[in-house]
Amino acid sequence: MMPPEVLGEKFVVRKKVRGRFRIALVYPCSYKVAVSNLGMRIIYHLLNLDERIYCERFTNESDRSLETGSHIREFDLVMFCYQYELDLFEIARWIIKEDLFDKPKIVGGPCVYNPFPLRGLVDYVYLGEAEASLTDFVDSMLAGADADELSRIKGILDLKSLKPSRRAYPNPLNTFLPALQVSSRLSVFGDALLVDVSRGCRWACKFCLGRCVYAPYRERPLDQLVQVIEEGLERGSYESLALISSDLNSYSRLDELLAFIESMLDRGRFRLIAPSIRADTIDERLIELLVKSGEKTITLAPESSEELRHRIGKPFSDEQLIEACKLLKKHGVEKVKLYFMFGLPDETAEDLKSIIKLVSRIKEIGLKLRVSANPFVPKPHTPFEDEVFRDPKELKASLRYLRKELGGILTTDGIRQAFLQAMIARGDEKIGRLILETAKLGEKPSLSLLKKKARELGIDLAQYARYGSENEPWKSLKLS
Repeated sequence: MMPPEVLGEKFVVRKKVRGRFRIALVYPCSYKVAVSNLGMRIIYHLLNLDERIYCERFTNESDRSLETGSHIREFDLVMFCYQYELDLFEIARWIIKEDLFDKPKIVGGPCVYNPFPLRGLVDYVYLGEAEASLTDFVDSMLAGADADELSRIKGILDLKSLKPSRRAYPNPLNTFLPALQVSSRLSVFGDALLVDVSRGCRWACKFCLGRCVYAPYRERPLDQLVQVIEEGLERGSYESLALISSDLNSYSRLDELLAFIESMLDRGRFRLIAPSIRADTIDERLIELLVKSGEKTITLAPESSEELRHRIGKPFSDEQLIEACKLLKKHGVEKVKLYFMFGLPDETAEDLKSIIKLVSRIKEIGLKLRVSANPFVPKPHTPFEDEVFRDPKELKASLRYLRKELGGILTTDGIRQAFLQAMIARGDEKIGRLILETAKLGEKPSLSLLKKKARELGIDLAQYARYGSENEPWKSLKLS
């Protein structure tokens, strides 16, 4: 991995190493994805506020830290970010390759809400949002606390004792948000200031893990957003501003926030990015500002047919979506990305045909389209946690149909990747052991390799992917 100077990074934290408690913050994915994650940025700057500590970053593209080029074994504590189920393969690879079994390790992120595949890999998981009590955990480690004392900290789950722990989160949401945050043009958003306008979600989508793990819905105060955005854009000279939220249109003071952002646009050029917009609550002024700033692509998530969409907790009609797309076209948006799922509970061939008809109607509006379609994967703690992951043969047939009808505008992560996600999402210690034993082989994990190792260990992969662990161990965790 190239050093920050070559990566074009700004606001990298520089400290002398000697005498400091060193934390390795590992994002087990590419640098591009890692630097685009607001949670990673907040944790990095939050921990580095403490002069006793030096927190440095790692990605899966190098075994050396970005800040000083240090090896991960030189650090006192290893923190892994666990955003996606397949990151577990990389976490296991890190532990095996760098021989981290004797190092204190903690994992945080949305996927830790089924922590059982992590048993045998790491010591602790952090249930919650970092600002609530992660610094308490680090302070306790600095003070020499033992496992029993650490497990008393809200949000800390000791994977050896499994002593009950509650999710930790800040409420109200007026916590640390750096105005001058590490960034690079290589990120998904380009050189962007990222701000979370809210956390949690007002809606009730039955498939969504985010609604469960980030509840309750909380909004960041307008005055804090104004201060951070103004300082960040003026002193940080960011080229873009990304407003992070499960549904930006729901922010109660959106009109005032947009008025302020418009005044900033009049003072200097930057691109405004809104990654998450609901078609049924679309704000016309927001679209005007997005286009004015140079943003020409908008993402919407219809998920499925109108009938099935209502049943899974997204109660808006095809007509509302069509009207939203007409509004986008009217204000100068050129391209729309549409996200769909297939293999949902009670889905029929008619639902897939309805998707094709809906896409065709949006095409007629004159917008360029990209369509992403991926299999539904049941997630723990959601209303759909007990649903069945469809037979891969059925999913392949559905995907063939969508490809035939949509052609080159369709993108997908594929059935194999969804199968692996499903296997891990509702897995247990046996799945963790399987991944660890596969990582020891030193080969890139593949489904065929996993199946071979699973047979040796007496594990039925299809059972885990389709139905989850028979013991359903994640249900012992209380999120509220």
